Amino acid sequence: MIKGEIEMKATAQRMERIARAAGAACIVLTLASVTDGAQALDLKDKTVTIYVGGGTGGGVDAYARTIAPYFQKHLPGNPPVVVSNMPGAGGAQAVQYLYNVAPKTGVAIGSTNVGPIADPFLEKVPSNYDVSKFAWIGSLAKGNTVCAVWHTVNVSSIEDVKNRVVTVATTGARSAPTRSALLMNSFIGTKFKPISGYTGGTALLALERGEVDATCTTLNSLRTTRPQWISDGSLKILVHVAMDVDPEFNKVPRAFDFIKDAKDRDALEFFLLPYEFNNPFYLPPGVSGEAVKAWRAAFDAAVADPDYKADSAKRQQDVEVKTGDEVEALVKKLFATPAGVIKRTIEAIDPTGKVEEIPQPK
Repeated sequence: MIKGEIEMKATAQRMERIARAAGAACIVLTLASVTDGAQALDLKDKTVTIYVGGGTGGGVDAYARTIAPYFQKHLPGNPPVVVSNMPGAGGAQAVQYLYNVAPKTGVAIGSTNVGPIADPFLEKVPSNYDVSKFAWIGSLAKGNTVCAVWHTVNVSSIEDVKNRVVTVATTGARSAPTRSALLMNSFIGTKFKPISGYTGGTALLALERGEVDATCTTLNSLRTTRPQWISDGSLKILVHVAMDVDPEFNKVPRAFDFIKDAKDRDALEFFLLPYEFNNPFYLPPGVSGEAVKAWRAAFDAAVADPDYKADSAKRQQDVEVKTGDEVEALVKKLFATPAGVIKRTIEAIDPTGKVEEIPQPK
């Protein structure tokens, strides 16, 4: 069988898996919050762990650590809430742990970046978790990804990146920053070169030290972790890889402004859909309906808490809340995406020969 036939077969198999999951998604997502569980959740004398699919110092980590004390305040039994970072595989390690290992008693909850949400649709290798089976609790932000270069780099606009290679620090070959860079290369002809293997925090250090030229990350993350870079002009923002333009950078173009092909625009819209529920919280499959209900109530109370609002504002976190029901609706929309759109997105982000790994210590 020639290489092209193998790839076509793999794509067909992936589409079939997605179709099967889509057929079950409506049922699973509807039933996730009403599974067995007549007994009210009580977390007194227990410890709750938030498993963050990202490294210490990154945006997902910062949002999780800010809201953690308010989960403790509003969960039944007021349990201590700790954060455990699992940045491996672009954040997928944490998602896999929640799905396959974590206890299903309400003491384990996850938060992740966009990459692991999109992986089951975009990867050639089947994922060992099913996004549709998580119980979604809510999300804290709307993704507003930008690609930006350090101020010392001799690049002034996205047009310049069409004429020279610009290295980008990323957390993994499947991570959202890598995929954003590769999409720009495919759709508008840039020459971003992802360098993967960093964590959220070390990627920013690499940029500051001059090891790489650029980052493709969310403004929310930058405002939370490196607000001074925005205020003092350390970063030159080149393009919004987002549905909307951030008001603070309304003169910076969107990637959509450069894309004329309708199929490419549809693919970019699909890629950006998970960013509509950035930094989501989710419980493992099999948790009781009462646990889901208690967690959703705690989430709603936490984000409405005046003290949380003050804390998140102090940390310059741009909070745009979506409820558990709203996140579920967006997950259903993901599963309803036409196969042709998914295929075009897969073609655009194929990292074969395009992603370089940073040297790992021996």
